[in-house]
Amino acid sequence: MLTTMGKTPSEMQAAIAANLKRRTGKSVEEWADEARRFAPASRRGRVGWLITEHGLPRTAASMIAASAEGEAGYSDPAALLAAMFAGPRAALRPIYDDIVKAAKALGGDVQILTCRTQVTLRRRRQFAWIKPGAARLDLGLALTGVTPEGRLLPVGGTNEQDRVRLRIAVAARDEVDAELKRWLKTAYDLDER
Repeated sequence: MLTTMGKTPSEMQAAIAANLKRRTGKSVEEWADEARRFAPASRRGRVGWLITEHGLPRTAASMIAASAEGEAGYSDPAALLAAMFAGPRAALRPIYDDIVKAAKALGGDVQILTCRTQVTLRRRRQFAWIKPGAARLDLGLALTGVTPEGRLLPVGGTNEQDRVRLRIAVAARDEVDAELKRWLKTAYDLDER
C-alpha cells in the first residue's frame, strides 16, 4: 500500500477530516449533508461549490463530495489504479508508469497519492497530477508564472485556488521525453520554495 509521509490513505483521510472539523466546526458528514442539499448534483459541481462558496481546500472538498455520494472516501491505491486503467484505458498504463518513474527519480520526497480519477504528485504541496482520458494522459503541472506555449496547454476549468494550471497531453510512451521530464522537474523544484 502506498503511504505518504508515513501515513496510509485512511490515516490521511482521518487527518483531513480532523483538520476540517477544527477549521470549520463541521464534520465531513455535516458538510456532505449540506452539499447534498445546496450544491449542484454532480461531483464536480459539489467540489466547485465547496471551494468557491466556502473556501475549502480541494482535497477536503473532494472527500466531502465523495461522502455526499455515499462513498467512503479513499480506497486501496492499487484497486483505484486498476479501475482507472481498466478497459480501453489499459493501453495508457505504461505511459503512466513511465511518468511515475520520472517523478520518483526527482527525489525521495515525491509522494504519490491515488484518487478515483487522478494521481497526485506531491512534495510539500501538489506539484503535478496525472489524469487518464479516452486516448491520452494529461500531466498537469504547477508552474507558477509560466505561460502556455508549445506542448504546455492550459488546464480548463481552473479557479484561483488551483495550483495546477498547465498540462501536457501524452498519448505515447516516447512522449515521456526530455522536455516533459524538464517541465516535471521545474514543477518539482518550484514546490521547494
